[in-house]
Amino acid sequence: MLLTLDIGNTNIKSALFNDDELNEFKIHPDVESTINYLKSKTFSEAAFCSVSPKKEKILIDEISIRKISIFRANIHSKLNLKIKYKTPDTLGIDRICSAVGAYDFVMKENIELKDQYILTIDFGTATTINAVSPKGYFVGGLIAPGIKTMLKSLNEKTAQLPIPELNSYAGLIGNSTNSSILSGVFTATIGMINETVNRLKEMSKGTEPIIFVTGGNAEFILTYIKHNITYEEVLVLKGLKVIYELNK
Repeated sequence: MLLTLDIGNTNIKSALFNDDELNEFKIHPDVESTINYLKSKTFSEAAFCSVSPKKEKILIDEISIRKISIFRANIHSKLNLKIKYKTPDTLGIDRICSAVGAYDFVMKENIELKDQYILTIDFGTATTINAVSPKGYFVGGLIAPGIKTMLKSLNEKTAQLPIPELNSYAGLIGNSTNSSILSGVFTATIGMINETVNRLKEMSKGTEPIIFVTGGNAEFILTYIKHNITYEEVLVLKGLKVIYELNK
């Protein structure tokens, strides 16, 4: 059994794989709950990607007690695509994993890309859009504050603006302070996605990119994305599994 961990800024995600079969996927709010979960599970291999060194050390120390092989994915790992990025050492490994997972899916489905880009959109603490070129190069993307991050920032940086409930978003023109805040945050996020897709279509002879969506805040925004998308909750961890197998 392979344990995979995506150690993020906010949550920690885990998945257990038995060969190619996904046995279990969990989202953990903190390190302590993750450790309690790991103590209840049996696994013989472990792979992780991390953007939080502090959490990473605690969890790796915990897993190391079992004296099993632990793989850490990084920019220098063998991948199924090539990195074409000016500052690769600053590239978040979660972004790479999502791109690897999406590219693996496309290749296994024998989808001929021609002029198509592959996009992965991850709605987490940050909203990231990651682009893979038709020739299989990770070429970069966009990083913006996540939906909840924007709401929290407005609340902390102003004297009177509240944090509204995300599921109360009702449409473009807000008729109260709460709904106006939500409109601003949702429209900014949706607009970024639409602009990215439209400009990539111009770059690829009018062909819309293949779009994969993941991340904890995706549920609040999926309805408003007016493009063909594939929602994959476990995209980063499936990509991590691909990287692990390539380097095993």
